[in-house]
Amino acid sequence: MDDFIGFYDNYSGDAKYCRSASTHDKYYFTKTIIAFLCLEGSADFAIGFKEYHLSKNSFLAIGAGVPFYYTKKDKDFKVNIIAIDEEIFDNLAQGLVRIYFQRILHNSPLHRIPEDKVKMCNDIHAYLKSFTRSTDNFFKKQIVINYINILFFEACDILLHEPDEIKGRNLHQEEITSNFVKLLEKNILVSRKVEYFADKMNLTPKYLSTVIKLTTGRTASAWIDDYTMLEARHMLRTTDKTIQQISYELGFSSPSHFSKFFKDKKGITPKEARSRLEY
Repeated sequence: MDDFIGFYDNYSGDAKYCRSASTHDKYYFTKTIIAFLCLEGSADFAIGFKEYHLSKNSFLAIGAGVPFYYTKKDKDFKVNIIAIDEEIFDNLAQGLVRIYFQRILHNSPLHRIPEDKVKMCNDIHAYLKSFTRSTDNFFKKQIVINYINILFFEACDILLHEPDEIKGRNLHQEEITSNFVKLLEKNILVSRKVEYFADKMNLTPKYLSTVIKLTTGRTASAWIDDYTMLEARHMLRTTDKTIQQISYELGFSSPSHFSKFFKDKKGITPKEARSRLEY
């Protein structure tokens, strides 16, 4: 079962996600979608370019490939974790649920949960953790998927009842935005041009740019620049590639162009960032 859906916590000895993510100032990349449900205490997360405070009776969802780490964690921090393979998520989340949950992943990952819902989610998590590790039930996969769908519906219902969220939004535009961000995460090394992503989505660059601005308040180019910076910082930190190699892999015409882009965003050059470990 762990090959597509896993159930974990940070106080039972299984530190597959929690402790790996807790190294300060070092982003942790996961290939799965992760949902954290806080039962006690609190923790601060850096996810991409934003910071979130996860406290009791709250959940935090992180998309596959999105970099994150703990910046602070209480000693009594207790959390349930569900990790879902992205392909499995794509098959599970359909229709409005898919649109709503993609919005959670990419626009509003942190939410409060009513206490009765926390108990229900905790009970489901405890059951599934035990069930997947000790049961040879012939219908194991189907049972787990049905319970996961229940959690999806509950998470989306929470979003629907929050003010200024999905209600009143253009769902078609929301879907375009979710698909754009998903393409961006996977193809940032292929192209940094809005035209490339618009072509992939069978849209005009102007329409794509308009939709992204309306739904996120930021331009498509700004999203592309942000993900370029994330990938640049990741390469500087985790590889021995030269600045020149990194610049060309990211699609810059020259190392000097890359250095100017990096300095405009970060305030220091890539070389300085690498030497100071400030990335």
